[in-house]
Amino acid sequence: MILTCPECSTRYIAKEGSIGPNGRTVRCAKCETTWFAAAETVDPDALALEDNQTVLIEPEIEITPDPQAELAFGDVAPAGAHIALRDRADAEKLKRRKRVIFLIWAVTIAILIAAAILAFVKRQDIVNRTPIAASVYQSLGIPVKQGGLDIASPETETLLVEGEPVLFVKTSIKNLTGDTKLASYLGFRLHNRSGEAVAEWYVETGTIAAGDVKTVETRYPNPPIDGVQLSYGFAEE
Repeated sequence: MILTCPECSTRYIAKEGSIGPNGRTVRCAKCETTWFAAAETVDPDALALEDNQTVLIEPEIEITPDPQAELAFGDVAPAGAHIALRDRADAEKLKRRKRVIFLIWAVTIAILIAAAILAFVKRQDIVNRTPIAASVYQSLGIPVKQGGLDIASPETETLLVEGEPVLFVKTSIKNLTGDTKLASYLGFRLHNRSGEAVAEWYVETGTIAAGDVKTVETRYPNPPIDGVQLSYGFAEE
């Protein structure tokens, strides 16, 4: 049997036989309004109310779907929320990828800088072991010599000594390596305007300590008049 509260219109289901043939007073569980339910309004197939005197009957329960509960059982989330979650996940992946790429480049650049510094500091040792590397350093404007000895450009001056002309030559040899080097004889040549050698002589240089500079001074008496150009180098060169 279906009963309807005259005050709030809440509907109830009464158990079979709960109203009786003479009717009875019932009370709304929601607004506590009481009214008399006549027997003639009773449906023979109605369900009984629980109480014998004043009947308290519960309203019909309206079930409201819980979105979270639906999601928990595998229902599909709203399209907007799904897209937002996907976009956030993609953004996080992109950030992680950028961090990894930045780290790789930073490490690579650091290694290259360290290698360049080491190649500069150890340039003479590298050239001594790999002579072909000398041309690479020279192309970069880095002073380096095969064998580790660098000859400075000589200074020349012709003076009269006891009435005779004497060619004075002064230069220096720098040991660019970290080891003591035994320099060979340093040779000098005078050339005429055609490039032909018209005079030649050698000077013993001896040993030069690591990183040290040794001054070399020599003289050539009565130099040829046509000797206008001076060349120099170690004897093995």
